[in-house]
Amino acid sequence: MKTPSFENVKASVKLVIWDLDETFWQGTLSEEGIVQIESHIAMIRTLVDRGIMCSICSKNDFDQAKAAIEKLGIWDLFVFPHIAWSPKGQAITKMVKDMGLRDENVVFLDDNHLNLEEAVFFSPKLMAVEAVGDMTGLLDLPEFKGKEDSNHSRLKQYKVMEQKQSEQSETGLSNTEFLKQSEIKIRIVTDVENHMDRVLELLNRTNQLNFTKVRANTAQERKDFDDLLAVSGMHAGLIEVQDRYGDYGAVGFFAVRTKFSGTTVHHLTFSCRTLNMGVEQWVWDYLGRPEFKIVGPVAGELTEPVDWITQVTDFETTADPQEERRLCMVGGCDLLQVSFYCGTNRDEYVNKQDDQGMLVRYDDVGFFINPRDMALKHNKSLQRFIGYTYEEMLDLDKSLAAADLILLSMYFSIPSDLLFTYGGNEFGGKYWGTVPPRRFKKLMKDPDTAMRFSKEMFHRRLALEERLELTRQSFVHADACRTPGVPLFILGSATQHGQQAERTQDMRLAFNAMCRNFCETTENTHFIDVDKLLEADEFADSDHYTRTGYFKIADFVNKQTALLEKNDIVETTERSNESASA
Repeated sequence: MKTPSFENVKASVKLVIWDLDETFWQGTLSEEGIVQIESHIAMIRTLVDRGIMCSICSKNDFDQAKAAIEKLGIWDLFVFPHIAWSPKGQAITKMVKDMGLRDENVVFLDDNHLNLEEAVFFSPKLMAVEAVGDMTGLLDLPEFKGKEDSNHSRLKQYKVMEQKQSEQSETGLSNTEFLKQSEIKIRIVTDVENHMDRVLELLNRTNQLNFTKVRANTAQERKDFDDLLAVSGMHAGLIEVQDRYGDYGAVGFFAVRTKFSGTTVHHLTFSCRTLNMGVEQWVWDYLGRPEFKIVGPVAGELTEPVDWITQVTDFETTADPQEERRLCMVGGCDLLQVSFYCGTNRDEYVNKQDDQGMLVRYDDVGFFINPRDMALKHNKSLQRFIGYTYEEMLDLDKSLAAADLILLSMYFSIPSDLLFTYGGNEFGGKYWGTVPPRRFKKLMKDPDTAMRFSKEMFHRRLALEERLELTRQSFVHADACRTPGVPLFILGSATQHGQQAERTQDMRLAFNAMCRNFCETTENTHFIDVDKLLEADEFADSDHYTRTGYFKIADFVNKQTALLEKNDIVETTERSNESASA
């Protein structure tokens, strides 16, 4: 019998994936039967005690293989098993990704060299080992040392991850089925006067799901709104939403008046935090589906009724294991749909409309890299033309420093036409800023404002590499502000889905390459590859996703963070034990 070669094992091992027939046991399960290898059974127990997970990738009938392993008494020691009559290469790639691991920390054991080559093709850094006999010699390698885990805490952690993944797979992660299992509940608060700050914020700052777009910014508009609420028969309500994953808070507002002649809709607006959840549809059904003129554009439609939302008079209070974790998130407003799945204690610097209805982009390089000096504090161009404030820049730094998790979505920080410097000197100033197209158009409508803009702002046409470097400097700033050990996640850009991705694919590929490089060379920094993470039907367009898509992004962040936190606890315990022994 050939002697197995372990020369491919070159990194610390966190997962061992076993083939079954002629590898884990002798024989073929579906043909002549099998003979168990006692040393391999013992090896599974030893690996799990060392905190090294074991999984299965085998071409077999699932129920038959499970029954055979259950007879051996070790089925519960395997996680994320893939037992099906399907190719192994992509299955292993998905398995490793679902577990939040990297292929360079995974060993695959198989007696068929073609299976090994296929697996390495899809996961190039996978440690593929040809199983030609007793595999227990692997336990003597330093890469298999692991970390003592006799109470199987790591196994329990991966079992929880496996259960979540199983629930998602059973529903196919279609948007509708996902929403049905999300247990969405709505509470209508009619005492809106005591929540007026939030009501006004919804009226004045929402756009994507604002069906009426009647604002209350000016003193006269606010008076008109107060008078409207005082009209006899006016029905107004603030919409609060909660589901099994957390609490969204107050995310919608309506004001309608019903008379004999029909119902008049004065306000119907929702935060984009609930986009693709069906909340706006449910509220419209609740109001009796009144006919009214929708002021577009809007990102949602009022068409078919939903059957996955329940109205409640009060929410159940449940303990949230992520509640104490503090998040800092910067990016487009759609990031709100990710943020809530990651925890309720969060600082959100997401793009919004200001009091004049003009867009403010926080995913702007200047928001990160501009010097925090007093000259900028008193610079009128900052808030007049860019939108965010000096105080908000200081708050960002404080939030990054206090965060337990940071998520950045910065693809739109690399604009091609509306990047400026400002600061007043003849060379164009020392501050960077991007003026969004819609904001730029509104600014240019006023001749006096346009004149000041031309004198104070200096247009910069930079090559793509130079603009990417500015974005990279933004990442460097975030890295410098954060507390050591705090994970930083950078959301990539879709390159394969949607017309916008097709038109700008080169720029998106370059952005993703820069992000990957930064993540690979910066400690505890992680790239979220949406092209690989999401399925094709989970892209609403090139830059927006279905509800399940946003959940998958958040789930990836949560799994990675949980693994990091777990590893940190184990390493801290080991250092304490070593100190005690010394």
